[in-house]
Amino acid sequence: MIMDAGTFPFEAFRVLYPQFNDVPADDIFIIAKSATCYFSECQGICTSELWMLVVAHMLMLRQMAAKGESPSGAVTSATIDKVSVSFAAPPTSSNWSHWYNLTPFGQQYLALIKRCSVPRYIGGMGERAAFRSVGGRFPMRGRLRR
Repeated sequence: MIMDAGTFPFEAFRVLYPQFNDVPADDIFIIAKSATCYFSECQGICTSELWMLVVAHMLMLRQMAAKGESPSGAVTSATIDKVSVSFAAPPTSSNWSHWYNLTPFGQQYLALIKRCSVPRYIGGMGERAAFRSVGGRFPMRGRLRR
C-alpha cells in the first residue's frame, strides 16, 4: 500500500473515530501525510489501521494543546502562588513509547504494532565474539590464524 494523503482511508476514519467529525477534511489529510513519518508499513498487515490510529493520536494531541491541556504526563504536585508544577517521570523506557502513551489511540497503536512486529533473529553463535568457546576451551586450541 502506497501511503500518501490520497490513499488515506478517510471514510473508514470518520466511521471509526466520530469524535473527529468536526475536524475539516483538509486538516485530516495534512495530518495523515505527516503521520506517515511516524511509522512504517507493518508488512502490509493492518497498515491502514495503524495509519488511522497515528492520525487519531496526533489529532487528539492537537485538540488537547488547543484546549490548554498539558499532554506531557501526570502532574505530581502543583502550587498556585508563585506557580510551581511537577510532572512524573515517564513510566516507559523510551520517549517514543511515552509519546504514544499520552492518548488512548497511541496506546492502541503500540498494542497493534507489537502484534504486527516480527521477532528479529541475528544468526550466529554467541561464542564467536567470546574469548573462549563453550566449555572453556580456546578456539582453534589457542593457535592464532595465519
